Amino acid sequence: MRDGDVRSTACLARWWSPIIVATFVALTSAGCRDRDVVTESYATMAEAREAGAANRGDIPPGVPAGAHDIRTASDLHSRRRWGLFDFPPQDAAALRATLEADEIPLAGVECDIPGRIEWWPVLLRGTVNAEQAKAAGLQSYRSRQGNLMVVVNWKQGRAYYWGGE
Repeated sequence: MRDGDVRSTACLARWWSPIIVATFVALTSAGCRDRDVVTESYATMAEAREAGAANRGDIPPGVPAGAHDIRTASDLHSRRRWGLFDFPPQDAAALRATLEADEIPLAGVECDIPGRIEWWPVLLRGTVNAEQAKAAGLQSYRSRQGNLMVVVNWKQGRAYYWGGE
């Protein structure tokens, strides 16, 4: 190996080292952001209340008493949270009472849910495709409390919520 080759290699190493370190830090910190997201499942709203999920804020106020098949995800270090639940037709009015009256458009709405939350629908990951959401029977609202986006399929009796950043 010639002396010039050694100097060129050393120069390249000095130039690339900060880039490699910065890339590594960016990738690992992005992965750590969602490391403290905890998920829970409850068969009924009564079970969720008994476990303290409503008091902790994992479940927003106003989720109907008849809600069932409840799933929550919450970030232990922020107010970010996501959840879904099914509700019987007789609880639709109670759910509507917790939402702003006017439907809001989903065009451009972002849902930043950790990829490892496997129960969250693909349709509501990342930037929501408003046309696909509408075709799936989804309608979107803002919650009256808690600064949450709430997406509801009234015919199926299923609601999704997220927000709190």
